[in-house]
Amino acid sequence: MANANLFSFPRFKGTNAAMATVMTGALLAAGLTAASPLAAPADAAPAAGAATADTYTVTTRSNYNNGDNKKIAVGNNTGADRVAFLRFHTTTKVAKGSEVQLKLNVTGGTAGKLRILQGPSAWSESGLTAANAPRPGNVVSTVDVRGGAQTLNIKLTGLESASNGLNIVLERTDGGITRIDSREVGGAKAPSISVKTATPAPTPDSTGPLTGEAPENNTKPDTSTENCTVSEILVPTCGIWFGAAANPLKGESWDQALLNFEKTSDRPMDIAHYYKRGQSAMFPNTVELNRQDQQNANRILFYNWKPNGLTWKQVADGQADDYLVKLAKHMNKNASKKFFLSLNAEMEDEVNQKAGSGQTAKDFANFFSHVVKVLRANGADNMVTVMNYTGIQKWGEMSWFDDLYPGNDVVDWIAQDPYAFGKPPVWLTDMEGMVNRTDNEKSWPGFYNWAAKKYPSKPQMLAEWGVDEDGAYPNYKADFWKTASEQLEDLPKLKALVYWDSMGYTPSGDKLHVGVTRVDSKSSSLTAYRNFLDEEYINLARESYLEK
Repeated sequence: MANANLFSFPRFKGTNAAMATVMTGALLAAGLTAASPLAAPADAAPAAGAATADTYTVTTRSNYNNGDNKKIAVGNNTGADRVAFLRFHTTTKVAKGSEVQLKLNVTGGTAGKLRILQGPSAWSESGLTAANAPRPGNVVSTVDVRGGAQTLNIKLTGLESASNGLNIVLERTDGGITRIDSREVGGAKAPSISVKTATPAPTPDSTGPLTGEAPENNTKPDTSTENCTVSEILVPTCGIWFGAAANPLKGESWDQALLNFEKTSDRPMDIAHYYKRGQSAMFPNTVELNRQDQQNANRILFYNWKPNGLTWKQVADGQADDYLVKLAKHMNKNASKKFFLSLNAEMEDEVNQKAGSGQTAKDFANFFSHVVKVLRANGADNMVTVMNYTGIQKWGEMSWFDDLYPGNDVVDWIAQDPYAFGKPPVWLTDMEGMVNRTDNEKSWPGFYNWAAKKYPSKPQMLAEWGVDEDGAYPNYKADFWKTASEQLEDLPKLKALVYWDSMGYTPSGDKLHVGVTRVDSKSSSLTAYRNFLDEEYINLARESYLEK
């Protein structure tokens, strides 16, 4: 694949995230772009059997080219069909009687059948799209693939090379998806072939014997969806949940906004975030349950509840108990599946440390603990609780900040609501900088680092977050998405992302300070976002859960 125009921000792992924000700002201010290393020098002669081009098409992005992607996606992911095209260098002509061994490093996906076809020669890596893709030839083999990582070594006959090399097409027609390392990755993980011409094997047809077992000396896969689980409190052992609070963008209902956002995203959300206010709302309701139970959607409901007209102390003292008991019984009757529940999210903004205010940090801790205990005692046994902070440095440095925490017995997850907006180097940054935002590591290590050290047993989520489309930095949003997946793998405590998709204004027309977070704010931003959602790490939790 051709060299990519990559993110202008360098990657720093773990505790170096704060330094990443500083470097980010320097690059943004200078308008610089970091160079991306090629898998091999452009003018180097390819080795025999090496891939010289590989890409894939996506039906829902008919004019987009994936030639610079590090992964090859094959198959269907919620309505978008992907077909892969690969070309290999051959030193001798490959005839139909030749035996070709194709090696592919599968990084993830779902179990099913991968088809290998004779590929056309008239395509280019940098120009191929779904709109101009030539038709492939005949199917030469169909092989089993399992969910998760594996190495496929597939014996093939019936292929013929062209003047520009051996062309192969990969497809899945069973509704599943397979992700494969592309030649960008380089080394042993890149696709390759070897050719034998002396003793040709009989040509298999599309219904013939299945192949694809790795040789005994191959390294065993380090991940497989077969071994992935989801805990009692909804923590996936593989990958990360991706969900959304999909705001109505054009006056539609919240339910329709979710469906529209999923259509824009080319996939269902793992988590659907809803907001409930006051002492009369009963949830989950019928509309939300229909979304939860929709076949193959795998949506987990996430509720954010806040009382009206009562202080935290008043709720902790029992003044909302009649409502909470009724709500618990409703949850017990209707919530057949696990769901997330956050209480008065972003509570730091509402703290009033004045004696008697009923809104001190300790009042919040008592409020949270009381609500959870009343709900549990009255049958709400399917809720998974989320302590949802704003997470910014200003609050983390307050003397009362630690008093907010109600106790490990009533908190299952810890969340923050970070947004990538504003000015570099602290506010406009990459994923790692955003979740560990700080301008002084000594007084505040960043929220992710703080929570990981303070409460090491708790999984973390971004309960709300978004990336602004800022005209002053026209490539920023797309560049953010291009490195986000890889950076998330360096943040193992993060197990869920719930995106806030908004036009940047409230329903009444007031401008939101977090900016324009809608993922389709610009075509290049949308493309980068959809490619992010194609990444294996973002799909492992979903795919393994569906496989069960």
